[in-house]
Amino acid sequence: MIVMDLEWNRGYDNAQIDEILQIGAVSIDDSGAIRDTFSVFIRPRIHKKFDRGARSLPELSESKSSDITFPEAWGMFEAWRQGDGELAFWGTGDFETVRKNCEYYGVSFTEPEALFDFQAAFSHVLGYEGQQAALWRVTQWLNIPDSFTFHNALNDAVYTALVGIWLGSDARYIRPKNPEARPKP
Repeated sequence: MIVMDLEWNRGYDNAQIDEILQIGAVSIDDSGAIRDTFSVFIRPRIHKKFDRGARSLPELSESKSSDITFPEAWGMFEAWRQGDGELAFWGTGDFETVRKNCEYYGVSFTEPEALFDFQAAFSHVLGYEGQQAALWRVTQWLNIPDSFTFHNALNDAVYTALVGIWLGSDARYIRPKNPEARPKP
């Protein structure tokens, strides 16, 4: 399974796309152990200005000084993941952002065999279906040491993977598309 995180910029202009500035990911095995990591900073090319969230990224200068384009970065990521068809994220925003950036740049995008939302799984396990907890708050609650800065895509992917390890088999929870279709207890 690949646990992935992104950092992006929404911009202030008319381009209706969240521009990816960093891709971070970890590959985990069936026991939840981290096998490998991936990180790439992407030079912004769409938006002329940065939104407040992007301006506060701890490594924004790494993206600004990068020579790597999104199509190059996505190709590097695809080569690194070696066809692993299971993707996990903290929330659904990053997955949609990847899909839209691939479409914008005309880059091939293959739907994952399985897509997991560890944020939804965490809320489900705690009985707070549909609630969205911030990753940093969940790591505090789980007593995961904040060894790395948040809002770095690789670091956040590691934290997300650690929450996935805590979730165990519940990490593979898939939120029903139609809430009324949920099985009754």
